[in-house]
Amino acid sequence: MEPSPNHIEWRGAFTNDEVNALHAECFDHRPFDDDWWSQVNRFSLGWASLRHAGALIGFVNVAWDGGVHAFILDTMVSTAFRRRGLAKMLIDEAVAQAKRTGCEWLHVDFDPHLRPFYFEACGFTPTDAGLVPLR
Repeated sequence: MEPSPNHIEWRGAFTNDEVNALHAECFDHRPFDDDWWSQVNRFSLGWASLRHAGALIGFVNVAWDGGVHAFILDTMVSTAFRRRGLAKMLIDEAVAQAKRTGCEWLHVDFDPHLRPFYFEACGFTPTDAGLVPLR
């Protein structure tokens, strides 16, 4: 039986094509041919995925430094499933799993229009941070 859209799977199987298509939809670019499976298995604490009728409709990557810092990357929910609290569920799973591993900090950066989501809905707090653009 296929899990309902309310079922989040931690470190669940996916294909590169699925994540590349979802990333293209969510970040408005052409689909790339990235090797997500190798990348997350090598560099990530884990990832949360969400399926509906077999299709990948949500995903978040939790990268880490191998120690006490984890990082939210690429929070994605398919357009047809937005505004249902599913992205918050993905983040909640990422927070819970990062806590279970002994991480002490979970970082996120985002575009300004996402401030209410990350600060109000998900409970992140503002911090001072810096960025050097490399391209």
